[in-house]
Amino acid sequence: MSDRHTSLSPPDLLRRMDEALEQRLPHEPRPWLHGLGVLEADGAVEIIFPHALYERFFSPYRQIFETALRQCLPPGTQVRYRTDVIPRPRTGPDATAFLTAADRRTNERQPGSPDGIVLPDGHTPSQPGTHKTLDDFLCNAKNAFPLEAMRRIVGHAPGSVFQPLLLYGGSGTGKSHLLSAVGSAYARQGLRVLALPAARFCRQAEGWARLPERFWQTVDALLLDDLQEIIGQERWQGHLVSLLDHCPPQRQALFALTGTAQTFKSLQSRLTGRLESGLVTELLEPDLEIRLRYLQETCRLRKLPLSHEEQLFLARRCRQFRLLQGMMLKAAAFAEMRQGSLSREDIENIARTGGTEPAIGHREIVEEICRLYALRPEEVLGNGRRPQLVLARQIAMYVCRRRLGLSYPELGRMFGGRDHSTVVHAVKKIKQMLESNKEVQNVVAALEKSAP
Repeated sequence: MSDRHTSLSPPDLLRRMDEALEQRLPHEPRPWLHGLGVLEADGAVEIIFPHALYERFFSPYRQIFETALRQCLPPGTQVRYRTDVIPRPRTGPDATAFLTAADRRTNERQPGSPDGIVLPDGHTPSQPGTHKTLDDFLCNAKNAFPLEAMRRIVGHAPGSVFQPLLLYGGSGTGKSHLLSAVGSAYARQGLRVLALPAARFCRQAEGWARLPERFWQTVDALLLDDLQEIIGQERWQGHLVSLLDHCPPQRQALFALTGTAQTFKSLQSRLTGRLESGLVTELLEPDLEIRLRYLQETCRLRKLPLSHEEQLFLARRCRQFRLLQGMMLKAAAFAEMRQGSLSREDIENIARTGGTEPAIGHREIVEEICRLYALRPEEVLGNGRRPQLVLARQIAMYVCRRRLGLSYPELGRMFGGRDHSTVVHAVKKIKQMLESNKEVQNVVAALEKSAP
C-alpha cells in the first residue's frame, strides 16, 4: 500500500483528488466538484450532495470522480453517497469534516452545469427561456425602466447593482421572459445560476436554510419566479430572509411576483424589507402598440397571412403576451390546415376560443360622436334614419372598425343588431367621403384621438 494511502488528512485527500482530476481533465473547470461535502469517519468516506438537484448535476461525472477518489484512498475503503446539507463535523478523534475546493476558492467564479445554469430535474438550460434575450423583449417608454435595470444587472458583476431585485406585475406581462433572459446572459458569462419557481425552491431549501453561507459558495445568481406562491408560508419566507442576510457582495438575487404592490406587501415584513433594500419595480401590461408590434413580428417569422386589421383585432382582444402567444400558435395551426389562408371568420373563431377579453372602447367613441353632433347614445345605437344621425352612426362604425379592429358582425351587434353588410356599406362610404369631405375628416380625426 502506497504511503499516500496511510495517513491522508482530509485536506491532503482533497489535494490529491484535485491532482488526480487535473491529470484526467487538464485545464477543464470542475464545477460539479465544488458543491460536494465529504465526510471521513470509521474507515469510510461519505460524499454528500447539498440538495436533490445536485445529484442529477453530478451524475455524468460520477465514474471519473470515483476513479480519482479511489486512487487516493486505501484499498477496500467504502464510498457512500447521500443527499443532505453539508454535514456538521462529528465529534471524536476519528471524525473530521471538510468541504471541497469551493472552500479554498471562496468567491472564485466557476461555470455551473452545462451552459452554467442549474435547472429542475437536471435539464440543460432550455427552461426557463435559454433562448430568450433582453433584446427580444418588446417594450416602449412605459416599461423602459425595468428593462434598463435588467440590462445593467447583466452588464455588471453580480451583486454590484440592484441587489436584490424584485419585478412584479400582472400575469403575462413578461416577468418570466426578463428573468430567463438574465439567467441566460449570466450562463453565457460562465456564472452558476439557480433558476426555479419560488415554492419549489423553498420546498428543497431546508438544508440551505441551516447553512446559507454554503448555498452562496455554489451559486452566483439565484432567480426565483412566482414569489406570490409562498405568501402565507412564513417558514419558507424566513428561509429566503436568511439567504438574503448571508448573501455575499458578489452574488445576485432576482425575484418575480405576479400581482400588485398590495400583493407584494402580503409577504412577511422581514422579507419585504430585505427586498426593498434593493430595487422593487413594476412591469406594466403591454399596451396596444407593443402588442401589435409583437403580432407583426410573429406573423413575419411564422409567415402568417394576417392583415393589419386582423392583427389589430387580436391585439385589442389579447392584453397579455401569453395569450397572444397562444393565439399565434392557433393561427399557425389554422393556416396550415387551410393551406396558408385564413378568413376573418377563422380569426374570430380563434379569438373566441382563446380566453380573450371582450372588445372595449366603442362606448367612448359613441359618446364622443354624440358630443360632436349633439345626439344621445341610444339614438346612434338605435334605428333612427335622420341623415345627420345616419352619418354620425356610420362615422362611429368606421372609427370602431379602424381603431379597435372590430369585425363587421361585432359592429353590427353593437350598433343595434344590424346585419354585417350594413356595416360594410357604412365603412366603405366613410372611406370615400374622407377623400374630399373636410367635415368628415375633422370628425374622424377627433374620434380617433378619443379612442382608448
